[in-house]
Parts: sequence; C-alpha cells; structure tokens
Amino acid sequence: MKNTNRSSQLLKTLGSEIRRASAGSDEGQFPILDLIGNLRDESAGDSGMPAIHFACAEAWINMVRIVESGQPFTAENIQWLNQLLAKLEGTSPGPGQQVAPQATPPTTPPPAPPPAPLEGSPAKELELNLNVASDGSLLHEFITESREHLDNIEQGVLVLEKKPQDAETLNTVFRAFHTFKGGAGFLNLVPINQLAHTLESLLDLARQGKFIISSPVIELILRGRDVLKRFLDEIESQVSGAKPPAPIVIPTVKLKAQVAQTIELVLAGKMPGSGNSQENLASSSALPTEEMASPTAQASGGTASAMVRISTSKLDSLMDLVGEMVIAQSLVAPNLARVANGDAQFSRNVAQLNRITKDLQKVSMSMRLVPIRGLFQKMARVARDISTKQNKAVDFLTSGEETELDRSVVEELSDPLLHMIRNSMDHGIEPAKQREAAGKPATGTLQLRACHQGGSIVVDIEDDGAGLKRERILAKAVERGLAQPGASLTDSEIYRFIFAAGFSTAEKVTDLSGRGVGLDVVRRNIEKLRGTVDISSTPGKGTSFRIALPLTLAIIDGLVVCIGSERYILPTLSVRESFRPKASMITRIQNRAEVVNVRGQLIPLFRLHEIFGIPARSTDPTQGIIVVAQSGANLCCLLVDALLHKQEVVIKNLNEMMIHKNPAFAGAAILGDGRVGLILDVHSLMHRENSSYSKVI
Repeated sequence: MKNTNRSSQLLKTLGSEIRRASAGSDEGQFPILDLIGNLRDESAGDSGMPAIHFACAEAWINMVRIVESGQPFTAENIQWLNQLLAKLEGTSPGPGQQVAPQATPPTTPPPAPPPAPLEGSPAKELELNLNVASDGSLLHEFITESREHLDNIEQGVLVLEKKPQDAETLNTVFRAFHTFKGGAGFLNLVPINQLAHTLESLLDLARQGKFIISSPVIELILRGRDVLKRFLDEIESQVSGAKPPAPIVIPTVKLKAQVAQTIELVLAGKMPGSGNSQENLASSSALPTEEMASPTAQASGGTASAMVRISTSKLDSLMDLVGEMVIAQSLVAPNLARVANGDAQFSRNVAQLNRITKDLQKVSMSMRLVPIRGLFQKMARVARDISTKQNKAVDFLTSGEETELDRSVVEELSDPLLHMIRNSMDHGIEPAKQREAAGKPATGTLQLRACHQGGSIVVDIEDDGAGLKRERILAKAVERGLAQPGASLTDSEIYRFIFAAGFSTAEKVTDLSGRGVGLDVVRRNIEKLRGTVDISSTPGKGTSFRIALPLTLAIIDGLVVCIGSERYILPTLSVRESFRPKASMITRIQNRAEVVNVRGQLIPLFRLHEIFGIPARSTDPTQGIIVVAQSGANLCCLLVDALLHKQEVVIKNLNEMMIHKNPAFAGAAILGDGRVGLILDVHSLMHRENSSYSKVI
C-alpha cells in the first residue's frame, strides 16, 4: 500500500479545505477539485483500494455539484469525508470529528445533493482576473505551450472518433489535459483549471476501461477544447496589450455540469459502452497508466531539452539581417575580381565567404519553415463539424502533412483553405440519398494534399461531389456582365468566374455559404501570396482546386532582364525558356492580339515596353528576347531587350498605392549595382483583363 500515506495526507488536506469552504471561505473552494483529482490519481495506482477509488470518484461528482451551485458544505459531507479518512488509515476518527454510529464506516456515500439545473442555474460564472504586470512572461509561455496542447487534443479526439479504443491516442489527449490543468493551476487560472480537470477526469474513466468513447463524449471534449481556446485568446489579448486588463468571463458552468452528469452515468453503468463486460475489461487492460508527461516530450523521445522556443519577431529580424547581407554581397561581388588582381588565396577566401553566406541564408530560411500539418489539422476539425451539422458522412483524407513552407505563408493560407473546405462540404458533396441515387457510395470523400513541385508548394483540395455546373456558372456570368452572350470560352475560363466578388450560383443562402464571398477571399489571398489557383471539374464526379505558392516570401531566385534603361526581375520559377524569335513565329489574331508559335503552340505575346510605357531599344521582336513565362497551367511570352544575369534577391514590399496603381509588380529588390529593380508578377500580367496600367518610368 505504497500510496496510503500520500492519500491519507491528501484526504486530510481535502477535509481542511472543505471545512474552510463550508465556513464561507471562498479561498477554500479552489483547491478542492484539484485535491480530489490528485487523490484519485494516487488511489488508482493501488490495486488494494478499489472501494476507496470508487468512493473518491463519487465524491468528485458530489463536490463538483456543490462548488458550482454555490451550496454550502453540510455536516453530512464533512462526516463522510472523515469516514473515508478513517477507512483509509484503518483507525478511528480523531477527537472532535463526527462519526456515524456504524461499527465500520459505510463504503457507499450518502445521497448526493440534487444537481443544479442546466437552464437558469443560480450558479455564478467564475471570473478570471490576470496579473499581467507580474505574470506577463509566465502567461506568455503558458499561452504558447497550451496552444500546442489544444492542437494535440483536437487532433487526438478526431482520431478517437474513428478509433475509440486507440490507447496511445487516448493517453496523449489525457496527458495534454493534465499538463494544461497543471499550468493553469500554477498560475491560479481557476476557471481554466477547473474545466480542464473536469474533462481530464472524464477521459481518465475511459483510460480505466469504464466506458468506450462515443460521439456525445467527443462533442463534449471538443466543446471544452473550444472554450479553453477562447480563454487563451482573451488572455493573449490582455498580455499583448491589445485589450486593457479586465475580468474574463466565459461560460463554463453548463458545460462542466454536463460533463459531471456524463461521469455519473459512466459510474452508474448507464453510459453506452460502459460496464464490466469482457470486451471493456480487455480494452482497459490495454491502456497503460504511465507517468504523466507532456506530449511534446513523449513525441520527441526525450530530446525536448534540445528544443528552444524563440520569438517569431527575432526570427523575422534575423531574416531581415540575412537579407541585408545578401544585398551587401551582391553590391561587393562585382568589385572583388578587380580587387583580387590575380591573388589566388584572396579568390579562395572570397569563394569561402560566398559559400558561408549561402549556407547561412539557407539555414535562416529553414528556421521560418513549418510543417503544414497544423493547418491540415484545423481543416479536419472544420470538415468534421460541418459534416455533423449537415448530417453528411464524409471521409476527410490528408497527405503530405510533413511538407514545410514559410510560416507567414501558412498563416495566410488558413482563410483560403477554410473557405474552400466549406464550399466543398456545402455545395460539392451531396447528401447520402442523392449520392446513392447517382450510384455513388453514401459516404463522400474530401482530400487535402500538399507537396513540393519545382521549388514551390502545391496544395490540392479534391472532392468526389457533384462537380461544378458549367452552364449555370456561364449564365450567371453573362447575367452579371462578366461575359458576353455567345462568347466561346474554355471550361477553365468559365470556372474562374466563381472567384469574382459576390459571384454565387447557390439557390439559397446558408450559414456556411451562398453569398459569393468565400471564393473571392480565396482569390485575393492567393494572389497576395504571389500564388495561383486552378480548377478542374467533372460533372457528377467531383471538383479539384490546385493552389501553387512560393515556399517563402523573403528571398527568391530572379532572372534580371532589361527594357531600355530599366531593370526588371522575373522569378526563375515562372520562367520556362527564352529565345530570340524569327519573324515567321509571330502573328497577329484579328489585327489585335499577338501570339508566338512555340513548337506548334500559340502563346500570347506581351510587349512589356508598351505595357509600362517606356522606350525600348528596338520595337522589332526579332531584335529582342522572348521569355516564356508560366503561371499555373497558363503560358505567356514576354518581350524584353536582353537577359542580364540570374541573382538571388531580397523582396522589398511596395506600398499599397504603388500596388494598386500597377498590380503587375510583386515588389522590388536592390540589384548588384545598387539600382532598384521591380519584380514582375506573371500571374497579374496574364490576367490584366484589359486594364490600363499606369505609366512607370
């Protein structure tokens, strides 16, 4: 009975706290739930105390009700806890303690006080008051760690919904709540501590094999996780100074009461999946009761000490400095050959310096890269909630979660993915009866994939729903004046109309979609990231969206070209080939648009000197160079005077006024000779939609 002394001490402390609370001390109520939870943890580790363990579980339920309802602790409650203490120690209660007249203390608790009603409960919501001045740094660390725990909880619960007897996942979720609760208790965040402890206790019963997790329990845990996240958001807003210090009040009483009722049903054997069946006993034996540890430490195999948390602002500063170093190197490099003057040792030292600079640049850029896994996990939760709300059975499949890209890109990609997942769930995947009538499985499939392609990141969102309705989209586009009646348009051109602001073919507006806002947000956000989005759809089979994005928004490889005396930079990822054309390769269609015949393929020709309104060395294409540029599945030919060289450039953002006047520019960069070159946005050039660009000299 190795835990007897520890449990005895915990019970003594518990009795003392309850007496203080029964005497009207508010301070005594906070430690009660945590003490009971610790007592249960101690008792659970001793197989010789099953009755005490069960009694403590019952005591937990009773005390939750008492604390939440604001009822005073009665003499009966205190008497029963004293009896538990006597039974635990195997001795009689001390002087002054109330004892029942039985020869041996009862093993079952007295009737519990009636539960507080769920609606109109007189129980007061607990306020969370922060001491930002003294605990600011600790709160910041708590927020950072807790968000990881909440992500682990959300992902783990989604796994448990499909695999309720997955012991490892169940333990991971339980540990996350346990660690979260401990941090909240240390900082005296009472409402968070109590809610986390309540949910942890429910999961503990599942770990013990008392019941098998089902959909109602999953819903409770996810609701609890969302409430805890709301607390974190409010705490962070005060710690960061975005909001002034004020009491934080977020409803938890009703949720905790529902969890407590669920625990009571489990202990009474009335919860679906609960009881002492052989199946449950077998499953409980498969659940290890290892010591509590943070999920991060478990996952890293004991290498957590090798990890260091760094503020993202410091990483951004590092990238800025590395960018300046790259610029400085490009300014110095042209002069090094002249300075060396044939000195072999000096040339080797310069080459070594160049290699170190490149390595430093790669390492610093890799520090900004994060796996896309976290974003995919959020989308899994969105798909799960929508499928539950719409009563649609959907298999959400992901692949390529380990694919890494710039942190800022991940943040900006969240909203587009959210809208596209909602669109696919609401408009794409049909209800089960409609799918079965079409000869499809009742359960739909929504896939989210990520991979690297040619130095960029590609994200695919594909569903097996009804597909896009081509004729309805075209009719709506004509109605809104986006297309001319009778115009000959390709499927790709027609599908792109759905990205227009306010465009929607939905017959009714729902709380998910139908107002034509979502996909407009997708288009604008993707273009802001210098990315592209392409659509393919087959009626009755499904729709696929492909998003292509740069890996980073900080440094790119560029091809420097000249037009007259000006320098422009083309991202090398957009360049397919370059050549000097022959006159026979260039033709004009209907005396308007020019095209270039590139190995039998007609590609539109853009004369950049005309678009930007600057003088060129020659207006004859055969005297210049044509660069074939690519954006997604589209190609265009850009006429320039000459190709100068290839260079890594640091992107400097242009102000909003400049971008608004001329969206053909994605930014600017300082070239090796100190001059400023504008970075061309190939996607915007291809989709100018006959807009007149400002003249840029």
